[in-house]
Amino acid sequence: MGYLFLAIGLCISVGLSAASYIVLETPYQPALLALATLSACSIFLCFCFCVYLDTLHSKRRANQRENQQLKMLLEHGSSAMLLLNPKLEPEYINHRHATLTKLDVEDPKKLINTHKWKQHVAPETRRRIREAIAEGKAWQGELRFGDSEFDDYLATTITPIYNSRGDLSNIIVCCEDISEHKAIADRLFIREHYNVLTGLPNRQFALRSLSATIDKCAALQQQFMLIYIDLDRIRYINESLGHFVVDKVLIETAERLRLAVPDEQLIAHLGADEFLIILDTSSGNDSARELAEDLLERCRTPFYIEQHEVNISASVGLSQYPADGNDSNTLMRRAEAAMFAAKADSGNRFCFYDESMSHQADRRLDLESHLRHAIARNELELYYQPMINLTNHQLVGVEVLLRWHNSKLGNPAPDEFIPVAEHSGQIIAIGSWVLEQACKQIIAWSQAGLANLNVAVNISNKQFSDGDIVKNVAHALKVSGLPARQLELEITEGLLINDTPTIRRQFKELKSLGIHLSLDDFGTGYASLSYLKRYPFDTLKIDRSFVKDIDHCEDSVALTNAIIAMAHSFKMKVIAEGVENLNQRRILRERHCDMVQGYLYSPALPAGPFLEWAKRYAEMQHSKHV
Repeated sequence: MGYLFLAIGLCISVGLSAASYIVLETPYQPALLALATLSACSIFLCFCFCVYLDTLHSKRRANQRENQQLKMLLEHGSSAMLLLNPKLEPEYINHRHATLTKLDVEDPKKLINTHKWKQHVAPETRRRIREAIAEGKAWQGELRFGDSEFDDYLATTITPIYNSRGDLSNIIVCCEDISEHKAIADRLFIREHYNVLTGLPNRQFALRSLSATIDKCAALQQQFMLIYIDLDRIRYINESLGHFVVDKVLIETAERLRLAVPDEQLIAHLGADEFLIILDTSSGNDSARELAEDLLERCRTPFYIEQHEVNISASVGLSQYPADGNDSNTLMRRAEAAMFAAKADSGNRFCFYDESMSHQADRRLDLESHLRHAIARNELELYYQPMINLTNHQLVGVEVLLRWHNSKLGNPAPDEFIPVAEHSGQIIAIGSWVLEQACKQIIAWSQAGLANLNVAVNISNKQFSDGDIVKNVAHALKVSGLPARQLELEITEGLLINDTPTIRRQFKELKSLGIHLSLDDFGTGYASLSYLKRYPFDTLKIDRSFVKDIDHCEDSVALTNAIIAMAHSFKMKVIAEGVENLNQRRILRERHCDMVQGYLYSPALPAGPFLEWAKRYAEMQHSKHV
């Protein structure tokens, strides 16, 4: 266009020159005037053309700069962009198209072949893309390429471009590789919904699957079974052999359960040593019973781990939809209640849910809930039963027994609420409270004239495994001012089966404090002579089951005599509990039993009544020697 204007200008210049030469009459020579006119016009035209060229060059530089910026944005953006013609042939691909080139399965070095995409994109997705293009709308979604664990995922936007006539002229494809994000999302999903140790679905996934199964069966009016599995004795294995062995046991248990259950049925690892199985609708009571027996057999088959033979068992509870519940929480709770019923019956068995179990579970929940506030509400009280020296019949100590006054629950007995406290972990706080209150009470009695009494406090196994028993004992002695030699801890034989370095260290530290250790209920648990030799017990306590018929059963007399002799050989003192008559006391005294306690002297009494009884007993003993 600029050159056309230049040509026109030159023609006009020539015309003006000719006119000045022919037409104008001037005193100047016509030839010179024409030449001057032509020169002036040419100079003016050249100036204007130069200005035009400079402006045109400036615009070109600006366009080049803008194009370069756009090119940089396209090349260094996170998205790969394609401009396709209606035949789906690329007309432009930015330099980020490596994301797309790797999808060309024929030759990655060639320009991407978009026709190959249809081999990887699902037919339904291709149909939706075609419909969007036909309607003149942009399509957005994810495209997946490949069929292996190395699949590529592209977040894609496909936009059709139509010309003024309404014909499809181009298609713009914008893609972003989100394969890594998908991989991270998959890992997060697995971490959130699967147990890391066993690879089985976790509790959250199981509850969602259970709710979905309930919805499906409700619509089809079908039923299914739920199996709740809890492994027995895992805590003891953990304390004796360590977490590594327990982890291996759980992993192998999960594999055994997989082999027992068909692939289409869900197995979940709820956490710790608990598993859940959702049986399909074709499984009735008989097939569920057979499966439960198979699961028990697989669990009690020995595990061989790190040169250890590990023997466990399982407790299995079963509930049925809809007979035992119409929602996931109810079904889970009732399957768990059936499992607890199986565990309460020594484990290694299965139970179907029935209504009585629900009452027991509700009672257990009520006990646990109220027990959390028992100390704050002053509902707990210590009772004291006297210990009598058989040599001189003097009162030498007391055993502390815990009572719970809760009228709403009917004043639960220790046999009922202590297991709940242990299972819920509340025994740690309650045990610390008992220790401190018992020590303070002995000091109060000493100030009231009842001096030098020893106090025996029962210690739960949980206080050794989950609490800091040494620290709690030291604190109780410090705040009460009780001499350590007057405190005795009664420990049950069940603790000794977990013969771990930690427990032996705790025993050593307790002895270093100066307290006494007593082995409670000897003969009813797992203790052996090796435990008596390994642990520094001061006293051995004969269980009341041996004492109750000692006055009319020679076998009980022989057994009691052997226990006393064995304890004395270990330089331990012996105390017999449950003494109810004079004949039992006579037999024990003849066998050189050191101390006794029982109803022959007094039942367990609260602090006030016990002080009165102790004073009367002291007066009675004094009168015998006057």
